[in-house]
Amino acid sequence: MSIHKQSGCQKKVQNASTENWHRADILAAIKKKGGTLAQLSRENGLHERTLYNALERHWPKGEQIIAAYIDVAVHVIWPERYKILTIKEDI
Repeated sequence: MSIHKQSGCQKKVQNASTENWHRADILAAIKKKGGTLAQLSRENGLHERTLYNALERHWPKGEQIIAAYIDVAVHVIWPERYKILTIKEDI
């Protein structure tokens, strides 16, 4: 329990479209496809625990393996890691 009270304006509001998927959701998506993260790691020549790193920190190779397996783009799964920059042109 926190000793600090948060007022409504101090609470962090997160937009679902800019929030990374929860690790349980990623694991569930892999399971729905009939696999496990350990199996996916082994199939890609990695130690069975290696792809778990991609759930915790930015690792493009691992993220791409997971995204390809569940057929979802990496920037959709991890939008905070793959911020799409837009460039405004002066006309």
